[in-house]
Amino acid sequence: MIKARKALKSFSPYIAGRPISEIKRLYKLKKVVKLASNENPYDPPKKVMEAVIRGARDVNRYPDSNAYELKKKIALKMGVSPANIVVGNGADEIIELLGKAFLEPSDRIIVSRHAFIRYRMTADLMNAATKTVNMKNYTHDLAKMAEAAGAKDKFIFITNPSNPTGTYSTKKEIEEMFSIFRKKKTSAIPVFDEAYVDFTDAKDYVSAIDYFRRGKKIIILRTFSKTYGMAGLRIGFAVAPKEICEILERIRPPFNTTSVSQEAAIAALDESDYVKSITKKILAEKKRMEKNLSAMGLEYVPSQANFLLVKVGDGNKIFTALLKMGVIVRGMAEYELSEFIRVTVGKPEENDFFIKCLKKIKGK
Repeated sequence: MIKARKALKSFSPYIAGRPISEIKRLYKLKKVVKLASNENPYDPPKKVMEAVIRGARDVNRYPDSNAYELKKKIALKMGVSPANIVVGNGADEIIELLGKAFLEPSDRIIVSRHAFIRYRMTADLMNAATKTVNMKNYTHDLAKMAEAAGAKDKFIFITNPSNPTGTYSTKKEIEEMFSIFRKKKTSAIPVFDEAYVDFTDAKDYVSAIDYFRRGKKIIILRTFSKTYGMAGLRIGFAVAPKEICEILERIRPPFNTTSVSQEAAIAALDESDYVKSITKKILAEKKRMEKNLSAMGLEYVPSQANFLLVKVGDGNKIFTALLKMGVIVRGMAEYELSEFIRVTVGKPEENDFFIKCLKKIKGK
């Protein structure tokens, strides 16, 4: 048998949120709610579903490999050129493409402790190193991350708002980071992962797209999986300098997004009213969940996303107990947050079921 690359000997796969059907089978349950993967619990916009049907009519043909119409529409919405857009099978694919295109074994990336694990996995896949910088109050310490950057660093990954903590980096902190960069001899590129951007309501939050338009050499990742309710269609995009996009386009799979997902994404970009309506619902539910958790005497990290990081004691024990009762949340041991679980804000009835089960487990 042929041998795999040496870098894969210690490489662990990503652990996805458990599907509802699996938990029903495993525990012989009729009712299961999933609050694990930060999905939008509501149906996508009607026009997106119509686009799905329209796109399905052409599944006998390969999709547009260059996603021309979608790139054009994304570029218009983001205020950039189509040459600055790369479309991927979710933003997750683009994270991996960045590693495959730019990371040598002698290179390094910089991440925060507790950061989204896929950044480190990308470095591990390419046998590159990862420098981990401690968070400050569960938030990226952007100044420390910038100060840590050196000649061998390629990327600094910044999730804003952050996953799994839900915290955010302010405009002041981002500009301080850029100020430090100007004084350092590093070509490291900040990668701003803005998967949860639509859920933010903080006055001092700013999207990195503003800096890109002003000429900053940065990369911004966005996804259709969260606010638009299209996680199952797997589509996202990057905004990046033209020369980076050209390299990523060379190595990405030729048909990495489907006709269906492209049509749906084009339709979704017109749905600003839907986004406002959905975020309003989810943010209201998040506040209600916070009140319930506080009434139970449980601590949580203030969140600018559609989930809460909740301190429960033995996180794995609570995670397993909730599974057996039909509530799928996310254990946080792999993020070095073993006392916590991460809970997605679902529909009111789903959140009520979670609180009811958690109260029973905690004896409240």
